[in-house]
Amino acid sequence: MKRIVIEKTPSIVTVKYDSMPFELPEKIKGKHEHFWNEQLEINPHFRNGEVFTIKSICRDSEELQITVAKTDYKHYLYTIRHEEKVFPCKVIFTCVAVITQDNYIAFGKMNKHTSTPGRLQFTGGGLDESDLNGALFNLEKSIEKELIEEMGLSINSSYTKSFRPMFVKHGGLNDFWAVVFELNVNFTSNELQVILEKHNQNIMEKGEHPEFSEFLLVALDKESVHSFIQNDLSLKEEYLEPILKKYSGQWT
Repeated sequence: MKRIVIEKTPSIVTVKYDSMPFELPEKIKGKHEHFWNEQLEINPHFRNGEVFTIKSICRDSEELQITVAKTDYKHYLYTIRHEEKVFPCKVIFTCVAVITQDNYIAFGKMNKHTSTPGRLQFTGGGLDESDLNGALFNLEKSIEKELIEEMGLSINSSYTKSFRPMFVKHGGLNDFWAVVFELNVNFTSNELQVILEKHNQNIMEKGEHPEFSEFLLVALDKESVHSFIQNDLSLKEEYLEPILKKYSGQWT
């Protein structure tokens, strides 16, 4: 496993689409298909939609350019559920740290119908074709879509204090890349908690499943972050602890 790296975003971050699909050997496709059918018996909510895997990465001190090609969710799910990394699906995704005016950070616990039930993570998700503007992905559009769906928040609302790309994450178990945005809102932690719970209630009243089963808010001071990391034994997305430590001055 590669060391997890959390660094400031460069001045320019672009994700470019290569229209040539990512080709897999037939033997590997067969493994994916067999595993997929097994997983559907466990969780019939899975849908084999499009996923974009990284083909190349070019970077210098000012710019990060990532080129991706199309694969599918079967490929992604097989990658994250197996230690073998032959022809892996290596994704780039967006996520967002939502921070309240009293300096709490909000994230959620993934619901039981998702591919990672019980995992704690920021709002976010992979790229899809609706995010494309020509050959380039609109990362802000991608993360706002996830914010609306998962938290009922919008980056262009009157309660938005500031919004910007903050970190780039890479390394870790699958060497997935992430562009981590920061959204500061004009709500207290208590006010935001009420808004998030109401959002989930509205989803369930429609007979649908929210992405997060619950929301957590942690104060961004050293003591609170340390206590959370030590005492909450839930599965966590691998960027979560390092970024919490970054915000509380414990990660260099």
